[in-house]
Amino acid sequence: MSATSENADSAAAPVTDSTTGLAEPEAPQLPERLESIEWPIPPYFSIKDANDPAELPSCIVQLRTGVKLHGIAVQFSSHHSFLKFRASPTDPVQTIALGLVKSLWLEKLVEMQPLAVDLDAHAHQVFLPSERQYYQIEFKDHQVMSGETLGYVNGANGLFLYLPEEDGRIARWFIPVSACRKQTIGKLLGDLLVEQKMASPAEIDAALAHQHELRSQRIGDVLTQSQIVTREQLQQAISKQKSMPVLKLGEALLQLGLVSREQLDKGLDRQQQNRKTPLGKILIDSGVVDESALNAVLSKRLGIPFVSLLKFSFDAAAIDLVDYTYARKHALIPLLLNANGLVVAFENPLENAVIEELQFITGRRIIPAVASREEILAAITAEYGSFGNRKSLAGRGGRDDYEYHKNLDMDIEELASRLALDETGLVAGPTEVPESDSMLVQLVNKMILDAHASGVSDIHIESLPENLSTRLRFRKDGTLALYHEVPANYRNALVSRIKIMAQLDITNHRTSQDGKIDFKQFGAADIELRVVTIPTTNGLEDVVMRVLAASKPLPIDDLRLAPDSLAALKHLATKPYGLLLVCGPTGSGKTTTLHSLLSHINTPDRKIWTVEDPVEITQAGLRQVQVNSSYGWTFATAMRCFLRADPDVIMLGEMRDQETASVGIEASLTGHLVLSTLHTNGALESAVRLLDMGMDPFNFADALLGILAQRLTKTLCKKCKVSYRPAQDEIDMLATEYCVGGTLEPAMVKQRWEADAENKQITLCRSKGCADCNQTGFRGRVGIYEFLVVTPAVKRMIQMRAPLADMQTQAHTEGMRTLKQDGIAKVIKGLTDITHVRAVCA
Repeated sequence: MSATSENADSAAAPVTDSTTGLAEPEAPQLPERLESIEWPIPPYFSIKDANDPAELPSCIVQLRTGVKLHGIAVQFSSHHSFLKFRASPTDPVQTIALGLVKSLWLEKLVEMQPLAVDLDAHAHQVFLPSERQYYQIEFKDHQVMSGETLGYVNGANGLFLYLPEEDGRIARWFIPVSACRKQTIGKLLGDLLVEQKMASPAEIDAALAHQHELRSQRIGDVLTQSQIVTREQLQQAISKQKSMPVLKLGEALLQLGLVSREQLDKGLDRQQQNRKTPLGKILIDSGVVDESALNAVLSKRLGIPFVSLLKFSFDAAAIDLVDYTYARKHALIPLLLNANGLVVAFENPLENAVIEELQFITGRRIIPAVASREEILAAITAEYGSFGNRKSLAGRGGRDDYEYHKNLDMDIEELASRLALDETGLVAGPTEVPESDSMLVQLVNKMILDAHASGVSDIHIESLPENLSTRLRFRKDGTLALYHEVPANYRNALVSRIKIMAQLDITNHRTSQDGKIDFKQFGAADIELRVVTIPTTNGLEDVVMRVLAASKPLPIDDLRLAPDSLAALKHLATKPYGLLLVCGPTGSGKTTTLHSLLSHINTPDRKIWTVEDPVEITQAGLRQVQVNSSYGWTFATAMRCFLRADPDVIMLGEMRDQETASVGIEASLTGHLVLSTLHTNGALESAVRLLDMGMDPFNFADALLGILAQRLTKTLCKKCKVSYRPAQDEIDMLATEYCVGGTLEPAMVKQRWEADAENKQITLCRSKGCADCNQTGFRGRVGIYEFLVVTPAVKRMIQMRAPLADMQTQAHTEGMRTLKQDGIAKVIKGLTDITHVRAVCA
């Protein structure tokens, strides 16, 4: 008799609520339909005798306390954190949190049959149905159960097994993540690792003889056509892969009839335009071939092994070499480690850049294999949790690693819904919760990880009065969008949790506080956030967190400055002394530009000091200092220290006040190159602002080398943008707008555009919206710039305090391109559209 039957025979009668710790019973209600019970089916199988939709399944629920409940499952899904259960058809419904459950059995046995895989006409050549596999489950109470299962499914909250009975029918069993200490399914993958010299000569001869019989097959055939890959088969496959030529992907697709010659030629033409894009990705993006069909070809024809992750356990030493976050980002998982290298399963094993990067990270030769995305993600969730990767799970404070990563892999909606349940599984009331609440801690971490992965610049937490939910919003590419909402009773705990992470005073609710979060102390990713709390009405607080820029500077040539402006900026940056300013509003990329400029001049013969608030980007060779006003360590104080520390270049994070500006100008006049930022709208407005702050016009004019004003505007999505021939009225409008406030004529501008255009025809771009850009048509941002080179004429006008309009006229005469003109130039190049240029330019 199987384990299923044993449990069924020993099922106890229902117990009272005080015994089980279940939720208070709901009022009696009509039976729910079976559609509310979502029980997955293992890959490549179907159920022959499906249940009557009107029938509610009887089940056995074993709690972690040892109590067994026999009754009816009313509502259950692998994506929910609870089970709705009724002891009998007339009893009220009870809600049981899965954290309380040890296992769940459906009493009705079913018949299952293999199901043909409908990937494409050739799928049967590569993929075979699941076989019976050995399983062993170790529960957290140290009980161990083992047997055979007909495939399995790793759900969001637990493991589904399908256990064969003596009569051939199947019992269905579910084990929640929270109850399981360790799971092993299939042969240990370490048994499949075969190093070339581990076999005896007799074994090698036998493998070669077998290889001769299977000369027409490749390694993918050997791996996928066997129930269990033996040592001899793997040796044979590896030897054959080395000795036989690898067929090109295009040729393989043609042989299998998956693409036509015309489709392949078009894909190859597109690849010629961008050699970094693999042919497979081009064909998938064009809709020519399905991703799963492509994986089949990789295995069948290209000699890259296809690995069914459902059949094996994993090598803990291999898992430990790759960070959890990196594995999730690139959809890959290490399989095993041997003397020949690290075997890694990829969703796309043709991404050479990822393979090369992984070789650098691990210091091992990477041997690629291919697996389905679904199996890779499920394996990452399970295996990193069970092995407790040191790189990604450090500092969890005793939290269960497996359950923690399961929660991080949930959608935010599912994770937030758990806030509505208390620790016993009951629906939580309006009572305030502590900032140490485990679900709240995981939700905050999930929010930060999602923001970082999505390229978000700011996280806004907005506390609303009364019982309104707290609103979480992300700013991405300059636009705010709702991320999620959390219950009102978590409002104060959410703010307090962030204050604790930023080392702020959680008792201070009356004044604003500034801090910084080093997320490495709390989560798997290396993320830093600048935090500000702001008191609002009704005694509430808002929080804004800036996700700090990447730790490496952007190359100056990647800033997309106009060629003449870029050359002039590089020239001024080599001056031995003087003042260079970068101006713009908050979030316009000023710090990124300054660090790009510093990277350009950062050589061993220069001593460079920076004072910033905070230090967002680090560079080897720079001596960087962070402001701390609470100790009197201000910009001005640090600058005075720098002048006694033999600098060549000083980067001043911001000229916030008269004292800081005066010290910066003084430093630039005494033999130092000074770079700084200013919060102004345009280049010439910066000069006027510093004069208004009380700077001496003669000293300031002598010190000033140039001013770069900048904005960030949205860029058209590269994947869905298309070019079009604009009407003459549209071109005339752009040319007229380009010339406003300057000395140029629209006709001359149009003539220049046409001369630079291909075939003398001006084309613009617009986007249709796609999945990559979330149907918005825009993805990422690009800088638009206004660069003023301070010539002798401009110096004299600054010294004379000339009106701003006169200085602008002089600058335009000398060739300065305004912010809007640079934006329109990028519209003509197809990078953005005029609507978004107007949105950031006056």
